[in-house]
Amino acid sequence: MASKGHARRAGHDGEVKKPMETVTVATLREWLAEHKPVTVLDVRAQEDRDQWSIPESVHVDAYEALKQGRSDVLIGVVKPARGPVITVCNRGKVGQIAAEQLRRRGVEAISLAGGMQAWSLAWNIAEVPLANTGAQVLQVRRTGKGVSRMSLGRLARQR
Repeated sequence: MASKGHARRAGHDGEVKKPMETVTVATLREWLAEHKPVTVLDVRAQEDRDQWSIPESVHVDAYEALKQGRSDVLIGVVKPARGPVITVCNRGKVGQIAAEQLRRRGVEAISLAGGMQAWSLAWNIAEVPLANTGAQVLQVRRTGKGVSRMSLGRLARQR
């Protein structure tokens, strides 16, 4: 889930709640699977993004400038009409800097905890039935890298 807060807002029960500063890989993966309105902003260097990225993410090559403390590097990022901006870097620290800069401009921004390193370690399993065979393929997938391993097995048939 998310952690830490920044500004305050009212929750469902009237309790004052703080917006998220970080979001976990599991939560982001869930939001993307549910097609929630989020914009993933990748602030890594172009050569890092060229290796791999979160599907449908937007890229601004701002990593070095953010590390150097420049506050003008994300000026061109437009506030989305709906949903938060999820900032992503290599390990999470520069993504937090990017999110803080965007929040100061009134953009709801949340950093991906652990960055792309955390994204690359997330796994899930999909069971894919093979038509007319009674067999099933189990795909063990790394969220960030695609299918890692497949196992083929036959389901026991009841008689």
